[in-house]
Amino acid sequence: MKALSRLAGYLPIVVLASRNVSRSSARSALAVTAVVIGVVAVGGVGLGGEAFTQDQLEAYEGFGGVATVSQLESPDESTEPDGTFSDQEINRLRQTAGGATVIPIVRPDNGTVRTPDGEALFTVQVKSMSEPSRFYELQSGSFPSTSRAVIIGSRVASDNDLTIGDEITISTDSFTRSFRVAGILNGQGFSDPLSADRSVFIPVGQFDDPTYREALVQVDSRGESLDQVVNAIDEEFNSRERTVFVNEVNRQREQLESTLRQINLFLLGLGTVSLLVAAVTITNTMLMTIAEREGELGVLRAVGYGKSAVVKLVIAEATMLGAVGVAIGVPLTLGIGAGINYVLLNDPLAFTSAGLTYVMFGAALGLGIALVAGVYPAWRAATRKPVEALD
Repeated sequence: MKALSRLAGYLPIVVLASRNVSRSSARSALAVTAVVIGVVAVGGVGLGGEAFTQDQLEAYEGFGGVATVSQLESPDESTEPDGTFSDQEINRLRQTAGGATVIPIVRPDNGTVRTPDGEALFTVQVKSMSEPSRFYELQSGSFPSTSRAVIIGSRVASDNDLTIGDEITISTDSFTRSFRVAGILNGQGFSDPLSADRSVFIPVGQFDDPTYREALVQVDSRGESLDQVVNAIDEEFNSRERTVFVNEVNRQREQLESTLRQINLFLLGLGTVSLLVAAVTITNTMLMTIAEREGELGVLRAVGYGKSAVVKLVIAEATMLGAVGVAIGVPLTLGIGAGINYVLLNDPLAFTSAGLTYVMFGAALGLGIALVAGVYPAWRAATRKPVEALD
């Protein structure tokens, strides 16, 4: 009951504050707009950053428990290592990895892809690996069932208008052959360890003497841990001289995620500046409103309205501007976030808890800044003597 009585006591102030805000509709609208922009800037940056992070981290989904192993090149070309793995070294790697699966990656020298029209695609990489379905999913088509079929990256397909069934020509130092496009991979983003978006994968059997540039080592979740396998490879190949570089894909993922979070926080800081602009706008609005209502406030003080009551009234007006701005800004931010989610993730409701936290932070900051922005005008209005205000 006491709480309800206290709330009822504030009701006249709220009603009076609402009336006063509506009297200066143009200035109030500008102040509300400033708050809306601030809330959208903070919340939008947060939601957009989270959606972009999810989009980029999706490239690692098929690479859980995987490490990439690449051989270091020797500055002296006449000595080993030369940056490639031989069949013997791949077998040695398999023995060292124990129960883990080792999949060598072929990157032929001077690989060139030509479209059905004969146009050379110099930015497209030619690669080969066994069992690409272990790591990738297709947006259309199927994985090759014949030796003269290939799968292509999403960017290769979209940038060059390639579809299932098209015939492309691939040239390397050892052959020039035509292949049919059997499947198109889902988009992977720039963080994919094999850059699949801009690659064409051909069957390993097309190479008489394949050149292995790197290998993927994948552990079974029921077997050894990836750290144990990585340590074993490092001990076997790098005990005397560092000859291979082993990089856990999950660590790449963690580094990328950390970098994207830092960028998002930086952009969030820039978005917060817009709320400071909103604070200045609200302060200016309230000061101008008080200057116009000096006589009215003087009458209130003269009939017994206390300083605290005047402070509450002015702060209530400022807070009301912030509340209206937040009420408009939050739905607008969620709408923008849904649009970003649809574009990047194909799911407008793919909000994360971290993204929604940014929205709540923007709303709380907008409301808090509006309240603080009303403190100085409220103090000026309350300390003004009734006689001076009535002059």
